[in-house]
Amino acid sequence: MESSTPPSGAARPTRDRDLLAWDRSDRIGLSLLLALVAVVSAGAWVVAPIVDWVGGRDLEVPFFSSVDVPGLAGTGLGHGSADYSLLLPDPSVRQRLLDLLPGLGYLAIVLVGAWLVLRVMTDIGRGDPFHPRNVRRLRIIGGLLAFGWPIVFFAELTCRFAILTGLDLGDLGPRAGFTIPVLPVIAGMVVALLAEAFKAGSRLRRDVEGLV
Repeated sequence: MESSTPPSGAARPTRDRDLLAWDRSDRIGLSLLLALVAVVSAGAWVVAPIVDWVGGRDLEVPFFSSVDVPGLAGTGLGHGSADYSLLLPDPSVRQRLLDLLPGLGYLAIVLVGAWLVLRVMTDIGRGDPFHPRNVRRLRIIGGLLAFGWPIVFFAELTCRFAILTGLDLGDLGPRAGFTIPVLPVIAGMVVALLAEAFKAGSRLRRDVEGLV
């Protein structure tokens, strides 16, 4: 009777391990990274302004204005523009709140987005990435980036103008510049496309389950 045990010198079959496969350590690492982003965002956008408010520090208000060079007057050359920063001593409660509100909006987007990413990551770890709820989650993340972030951005500019209204800025006057936060918009579009890919995967899963 022949033994099925391979010789001691014979090579044994090994299973290839995918080094890029999503595992528990990756989920823990991403969770810690998202938590760090949330804490840093809260500190920069909310905690720091509140600490300055309680400490009675001056309110720093950045604004955009033209740069007038007397030597260029009458030469036909245009004047440039620059970013200025106004230190406002003894700001009112209204001015403090106007400075704080945009940070609360940005922080809300970060916290909601981070929570949704964690929920999607949990389903991926369970081997169920194409569940319909993940399509909704990705669409919400895409909407927050593509629409929510620009809305808060323009609200921030509006709050700055409201703070500067009625203040003596000398010869400077705040100018409005039409800018769009391009990177969040592009990131939101990419996430929205990813949501459509997940939707196709969800539909394919339902079709396969219907055949079984």
